[in-house]
Formats: sequence, structure tokens, C-alpha cells
Amino acid sequence: MLWATPVRKSDVDLSITVVSWNTEELLRRCLSSIERCRSRYSIELLVVDNASQDASCEMVRKEFPAVRLFTNRENQGFAKANNLTWNHARGRYWLLLNSDTEVAEGALDALIGFMDRNPRAGLATARLVNQDGSPQYCAQRRPSIFLTLLELSRLHKLLTAGARGRLFLSSYWSYDRAIQVGWAWGTALIARREAVAEAGLLSEDFFMYGEDLEWCLRIRRRRWQIWYCPDAEVLHQGGQSSAIRWTEIDRMRLMLDATYRALEIHKGSLYTRVLQVCIFLAIAMEWVIARLMGRPTLATAFLLGYYRHALNLVAAE
Repeated sequence: MLWATPVRKSDVDLSITVVSWNTEELLRRCLSSIERCRSRYSIELLVVDNASQDASCEMVRKEFPAVRLFTNRENQGFAKANNLTWNHARGRYWLLLNSDTEVAEGALDALIGFMDRNPRAGLATARLVNQDGSPQYCAQRRPSIFLTLLELSRLHKLLTAGARGRLFLSSYWSYDRAIQVGWAWGTALIARREAVAEAGLLSEDFFMYGEDLEWCLRIRRRRWQIWYCPDAEVLHQGGQSSAIRWTEIDRMRLMLDATYRALEIHKGSLYTRVLQVCIFLAIAMEWVIARLMGRPTLATAFLLGYYRHALNLVAAE
């Protein structure tokens, strides 16, 4: 883990870091959306190019001259690229923003205002939406054996829809109001400078995926809160850079591997192993039900295979 520099007096309200790898057109739309946002706060914009092969750097220099551009000679991954800008960022708050996002009018002010009103909020995620306006499941509980067993036993179905949403978040949550969460995606994640200075920067042991979970767990251990802010809407295309590099199956495997690495750091190997067993049993039950109803899915079959290998239930290929 990298320790951040001490807190200093900020003359900017918000520093936005956008990391890009071969996403020229998406990056253009992202930066344009930020420029269109009228704000009563002072905002600076920093872009890190991770050795793109397209014309991203030239586009930023030509079309967005006010942006501070950092260029890497090789793709250093999400965490390291974001961390590169920390010592250059002057804001009271630091927003990590994916290049495949577009910020809605008022979203930046909503995030800053939310953090100002909640002084113990170390991190907060924006409301991420798909093209059709439906919410993405960016608000998550910490990976939990108890919650997994509750789902596996189907006892969660005895709860009201509202109670299930508050307890589980993710796909159960309505995303219509603010709520404290266990962790949140790093897609549009605002951080308080004091929280980063105390807990440290993103872990550079993670190239892509898992760094947001590990960071959230670390910041929570320092008694900071993590929130979902419903009034800050951000359109998220999702997985655009990763789709260039990996297949969907490979991406799922990387995400799961990184998730359990992050969890093991904070909860230990025994807890992580037991959680994997519980999730394997839950997926196996879903697979049986899907087979009986004649609707097995590729994702379920992949997950069964992943957990069987993770738990050494079959020989590694």
C-alpha cells in the first residue's frame, strides 16, 4: 500500500482523474460531459493515458487544452495510473472517473455537496446508469458468509423487498435514495482528501479489478463511511478498455480472482475459503434449478467451473 502525502490546504474543490487506455472517442465524450457541467465549485481535470495506441493524447492536447495530461510509456494499470496524479491534485475531494462515463448536469455539484454534508464520508459513489437509464449495481455490501447463507437458505425471501434491498444492496436495492454501503465500484468514486491521507492510496498490487474493494475495506477500517449518492447521475458504458484486452470469460475470472485477493488481505484466508464454499453451494443450487427448468446459462456453468478449481475440487487444467 502507498501512503498518501499529508493533508494540505486546498485551493480547488474537486480534482478529477480520468485514466484511459485506447478509448479516444469515449474519452472525448467523457471530457465533453464534464466541460458541459456548470458548477459553482472550482474543478480541475487530470487525464492519465496508459500508453494508448490510438490518438487519445493528441485529441486531449488539441481539444481540451485546460486538462493536465500525464502519459505512461506502458500500461501501468488502473490503480497505479490514478495514484500518479495524487501529488498533483489540489482538490478537497478526489474523483476517480472511468473514461467510458458521461457525467450528467449537476452530478459533480451533487457529489461535492453530499460530501460536505456528510463529514465522516470517506468515499461516495455516484448513481451509475445504463443507456436506458436503468441503474447499475454499484452499491455493494462487504462480501459476507452470513448474507451468502441467508440467500442460499432462501430465508431472505421472507423479508420485504425494502428490507432485502437495505440488507443486500446490489441488485436488490432500488437506488432511489442515499445509503451507507460496504464498498462501491471505482467507476465514479469521490474520495475525501483526509481519508486518503489517513488510509493510503489505491493498492498497486492490483492491475485492474479488486483495487476498489480493497481500498474501500481499508478506508472503512479507519472508521470512515462509504456512501451511495443518488443525486449524482453518471452514464457508464462498462468494460470498454477491458473488452479490448480480454474476453468476457477472462474478465469474469480476473474480477473474481481480484475480489478474493482483496478479501483475503482484510479477512484472512480461512474466511475467504469458507465464503467461496458458500458461494459455490449457492451457484450449484442455481445450476440444478436452471437445469430442471431447462434454462441453464453459460455464466452459471462458468462460475461452477471457477469455484470448483478455486476450491481444488477438480485438477487444475
